[in-house]
Amino acid sequence: MIKVLDLLMRGAIADTSQAIHDANAVAILRQQIRDAAAALASARRELAVAMAYGAAEGRALDALAARIDDVTAGGRRALADGREDLGRDAASLIAALEDERADRQDAAARFGRDVKRLKDLVGRGQDRLRDLDRGLQTARATEAVRRAGLNGRRVAARSTGALGEAEATLARLRARHAGEADMLDALASLDEAGDVDARLDAAGYGRVRTDPKAVLERLRASA
Repeated sequence: MIKVLDLLMRGAIADTSQAIHDANAVAILRQQIRDAAAALASARRELAVAMAYGAAEGRALDALAARIDDVTAGGRRALADGREDLGRDAASLIAALEDERADRQDAAARFGRDVKRLKDLVGRGQDRLRDLDRGLQTARATEAVRRAGLNGRRVAARSTGALGEAEATLARLRARHAGEADMLDALASLDEAGDVDARLDAAGYGRVRTDPKAVLERLRASA
């Protein structure tokens, strides 16, 4: 039972975490892009430092080659003048300088390969960052449309009920008004009929009335 409860709790936590992530996916993506951009900017600075160091090493190698040339020329002139001692010293120095140059050239070559790899990484990172920026803009627009659609559907659902109620109220009003109009028409018709009867009576053309004298004579005759 405890294991089941633990599984249920971890599942609920995972579902909640996923729901929070989904609800805030655009904001999370925007922050992730900012983090990636900051890391890429740091890599670019490191690359700039490495390239500057490589340029300095290139100048140092050029200076070392120039010194070797100078010492070589001096050693040749010393030997030409019979100065074996200076020739030997010049040869020792040239050998040391050539070893140093070879070591620095090897290091510079390895460093150049590392710089090239870093440049490639930074270049690909910049391309990916641009793709992410474009994707973010698209995602923000899509999310805005999605939210607008959800809000529109909620409003439409609420308005459907309100519209139905309003239509029912209007139908009742129309029915009441129609009934009132029918009653007014009937009253007007009755008024017109009564008015005609009164005018006919006044003119002597109305319904013939029973004459009380005639009734009295009838009674006498029957008695």
